[in-house]
Amino acid sequence: MKRIYSFLIFTAVFLSCDKLKNNMQGPNYTYKNAGIDQFYYLSHEVGNATATIPLLKPYTLFRDNSSATWFLDTDLGNLYNELGGGIAPLFNFNVNDSMIYGYKSKLIDENNSDFLMPEKWFIINTKGKKLSLFDKESDFKAELEKLNLPEEMLNPDEVYEQFKNDPILPWFPEDIKKQLKEAKNKK
Repeated sequence: MKRIYSFLIFTAVFLSCDKLKNNMQGPNYTYKNAGIDQFYYLSHEVGNATATIPLLKPYTLFRDNSSATWFLDTDLGNLYNELGGGIAPLFNFNVNDSMIYGYKSKLIDENNSDFLMPEKWFIINTKGKKLSLFDKESDFKAELEKLNLPEEMLNPDEVYEQFKNDPILPWFPEDIKKQLKEAKNKK
């Protein structure tokens, strides 16, 4: 009887460990081993819980998992930004050729009633390293039309979910898309 009891405990522990092992997902080295720049496939910063969406290298959207606020870091591209080191809270965006553009909603500090960062629309020319900010949506749309950029905006949460499932985003360089696709097919 003692043997049967020991065998049942051993079997239960073994099956639990096997189930746990199957549910654990370690890092996926498929893209790293293919020699692809990690900028294009990491969906989170290594070592912390920050969600990321790569835009045009080195520009990235970040979201701390403790909040729902997306942040476009302009310091990464050594870009002068009168708003500070980034654009937040970023509500929507788009990427086209060498341009990143979108809308940030107003930011109010609940602890400091004097602090109010107004809503802004923005266009970043990554080749010219220039950030243009707009107070009015109509001025922003006029500039989009002048630059022949589509008005369509993307929701960062939806793009992030897509990116987690398939790291090939439409604005990536064609050679990077090809490398990612080839590595994905080898999985």
